[in-house]
Amino acid sequence: MAFPSVHPLTLHFDQPDAEAAFRDEYASRSLPLVRAAFMLGLLQYAGFGWLDQWVAPVALAEVRAVRIAVCVLVVLGIAVTYAPRLRRWMWPAEAVALAAGFGVVAMEWVVQHAVHATPTSTVEPGGLLILDGYYYSGMMLVLIYVHVLLRLRFMTASAIGAVLIALYLAVAAQHTPPLRLANAFQFLLSTQASGMVASYALERYARLSFVHARRQAESHAELTAALTGLTAAQDRLVHAEKMASLGRVTAGVAHEIQNPLNFVTNFAQVTAELARDLQAQVGGGLPGDADRDEAAAVAADIADNADRIAEHGNRASAVVRGMLEHSRHRPAAPAPTDFNALVAEHVALATHTAARAPERAATPDVALTLDPTVGEVSVAGADVGRVLLNVLANAYHAIAMRPGGAIAVATRRTGDRVLVEVADTGVGMPASILERACEPFFTTKPTGQGTGLGLSLAYDIVTGGHGGSLDIESAEGVGTTVRLTFPAPRLALPRGAPVGTEGAPTLVLS
Repeated sequence: MAFPSVHPLTLHFDQPDAEAAFRDEYASRSLPLVRAAFMLGLLQYAGFGWLDQWVAPVALAEVRAVRIAVCVLVVLGIAVTYAPRLRRWMWPAEAVALAAGFGVVAMEWVVQHAVHATPTSTVEPGGLLILDGYYYSGMMLVLIYVHVLLRLRFMTASAIGAVLIALYLAVAAQHTPPLRLANAFQFLLSTQASGMVASYALERYARLSFVHARRQAESHAELTAALTGLTAAQDRLVHAEKMASLGRVTAGVAHEIQNPLNFVTNFAQVTAELARDLQAQVGGGLPGDADRDEAAAVAADIADNADRIAEHGNRASAVVRGMLEHSRHRPAAPAPTDFNALVAEHVALATHTAARAPERAATPDVALTLDPTVGEVSVAGADVGRVLLNVLANAYHAIAMRPGGAIAVATRRTGDRVLVEVADTGVGMPASILERACEPFFTTKPTGQGTGLGLSLAYDIVTGGHGGSLDIESAEGVGTTVRLTFPAPRLALPRGAPVGTEGAPTLVLS
């Protein structure tokens, strides 16, 4: 895109569309400043009228009439700035500037003719001289407004200033002494030159800022396009990562299911061979006790193999059920639930289940601390219970690998959220395992004791189904803490429940 260039003298852009756009923007941005300049000019134009009684006592009524007329025009200019259809252009400021300058010229003309129509140059009441050419100071103030405060463009301001100076000097030259006229001309010309420099600098800066803004807009558009491309590339990468993750999950599924199926196949083959041996022995008769003992042993092997087949078949079924729960799970509708009672119930259930596990010689005590301010929480009770059971099952497994440990479960309310914390002093996890803890089919348990779907399903239920969070802290040889957080606007509180967790009851389950 070609950017407009600025003419060094006129300050116009070489592109008509850019020039039109700049003028609209310049007028719109200048509007507050122009309005403030109008109000300040109105105060000054009216305020300096108190000097008229000494400067032009012989033409006081005429001078004040001119001053009042200019003030009325300034008020109309202020009103125009509030008209939506008119305030986008700079002509109201140009018109007011010309009116103020013409007013000064008119007052000078009135004074010139009044003074020289009077027989004496001395005012009798005060004995003061009437000063010819006095209003050039007012013209200097008008030039300052034209070049700086009214935000007119450089060429327009220069033209208006030149016209006003020429008119004033033409009027003042009629009766003003040459020396005094030269003095006024010097001051007016200096003011015009200084104002032109100021207005040139202001407009040039405004135009360069306009070009810079256009460049920034184009850069922003390019960056937006690049960001869109990056977002699309990111989406493709995420899709590729999902496909790679699906490949890993598929490999995990194949591994988890293949192992028990291999056992099923092997034990089924051995069982078939044992059955054929038994058939041969029974078909030939059982002449002695030795043969009967051997047949009994074969039958026992068959029964043992059948148990193993059932065990590994159940394991494969558990993997498939976990996969179905993970892939087809839809969160149940939340309902107001006594959260503390829900936690206590599933802690007791997990403790009872752990106590019946054959591989556990003893189950540790569970310290259960319930915050009485938790009250009722809108959750899917069955889903949250499943999460608690999975987390507690992992805690019991960690304790079993490091006997003598303990488990602590606590609830706590913090504002509009409820926290459940399950902490154990088991074997803990290194960082390499911790970062994969919620990954589907990832498990550190021995073969046959876990599918690797418990924490993954728990993560989906807490974060996806309830909009909460699941955080895990663990250190190898120290223990693991799992924090489950649920959004919980206050639904109900037990009567008389204190605010905070002080005094929360602690139960010990064993």
